[in-house]
Amino acid sequence: MSYFFRSIATRSFWKYALLTPAGASRMFAAVGVIWTFIELLDFFGIYQQAQYSKFAIIPVLGAGILFAVLRVRPVSRIVYKIHGRDLTIEVKIGDLLDAAGGVVISSNTTFDTDIASGLISMNSLQGQFATRFFEGNTSEIDNQIVKSLAQHPSIQINRPFGKQFEYEIGTVAQVNSHGNAYYFLAMSKLNEQRNAYSSVEMIDAALRQLWPFVRNQGEMQDLAIPLLGTGRGRVGLLRKKMIEKIAQSFVDASRDAPFAKRLIIYVHPSDADNFEINLFEVRDYLSQSIHS
Repeated sequence: MSYFFRSIATRSFWKYALLTPAGASRMFAAVGVIWTFIELLDFFGIYQQAQYSKFAIIPVLGAGILFAVLRVRPVSRIVYKIHGRDLTIEVKIGDLLDAAGGVVISSNTTFDTDIASGLISMNSLQGQFATRFFEGNTSEIDNQIVKSLAQHPSIQINRPFGKQFEYEIGTVAQVNSHGNAYYFLAMSKLNEQRNAYSSVEMIDAALRQLWPFVRNQGEMQDLAIPLLGTGRGRVGLLRKKMIEKIAQSFVDASRDAPFAKRLIIYVHPSDADNFEINLFEVRDYLSQSIHS
């Protein structure tokens, strides 16, 4: 409910409700219907326009505005079509693990999966993935990761926890489950306190490696991705700016050889609430910032 009221309080909401062609059309259509009804009342002598019509315009316009606003309720998804390109960016408030097709899962450079010891939190995206699709059996996930990374270079590290082979930022390991392809993307590192950390530069590097992998391994299906690094990765970037960064990187990578028709950027419901993310504002921001 708080998301609903925050949306209504933004300039972007009122812009889409009233100042777009569709919004204005809804408002004037409502005014037209009401005015026609008044004409009928006047015809039957119930209401005399000559005496009251100059005052009636105010409530009639008010009713038209109310109708237009009620038709544009706060939304949980917006779709932005890239001008002149067969590409679509969708931003959706929801659970990434409900997505179908190709799904990006944020990971660290050692592809640790151990949730039993607490190295990977049960509440993290990886932890939820392991619980939902593998019943917490991370050994099967590890088997698929090892197979996928067989041809990727790595360096051996020495630390008292986790896996001992590290891969470059942007390395992708594919894990298949329930008919979907899950792309584990190395976009963070673990520090000595066993906490993940990332940076804007690491996110940029990871995205540059992700798209070619999907192009080579994917099947031109929709691609779903979370807001990389904004949670446990501790990247200090506004959510809407991370949305723009991911979207622009996707558009740039698709310029010469498209690999997905639609990119769906998922915003977790808790993020939408805690960080006051408004999708009307996000769409405005994308329309002003994305270049094709």
